[in-house]
Amino acid sequence: MAVQHDALDPIDVHVGAQLRALRQRERLTQAKLAQSLGVTFQQVQKYERGVNRMAASTLAKASAALGCSVMDFYPKVDGSGEPSRGEVLDELASLYDSMGGRQRAALLGTARALATVR
Repeated sequence: MAVQHDALDPIDVHVGAQLRALRQRERLTQAKLAQSLGVTFQQVQKYERGVNRMAASTLAKASAALGCSVMDFYPKVDGSGEPSRGEVLDELASLYDSMGGRQRAALLGTARALATVR
């Protein structure tokens, strides 16, 4: 049975994306992280897609395994409800680090083009 993406909670999806980015930053496989968390690699896949919600104890284990704070998994917002500049820069840097050279060049070109649109 396919999961409907509109049924996923946006916070769970964000937490999962952060889990994936932090895992990749540390160059851990899903299997290695799963071992640290005491779950299967399939469960890590579900966490990363936001299909399954991570328990507080699992988040604590993940932060220890990934060398980060539990708060690093959650979106940071300023008073406007928008992600803070630091949060955006951190996420962009993490995504940039996971890209190849051609993807990085394309991202930079896109950012430059968007910056000129007013």
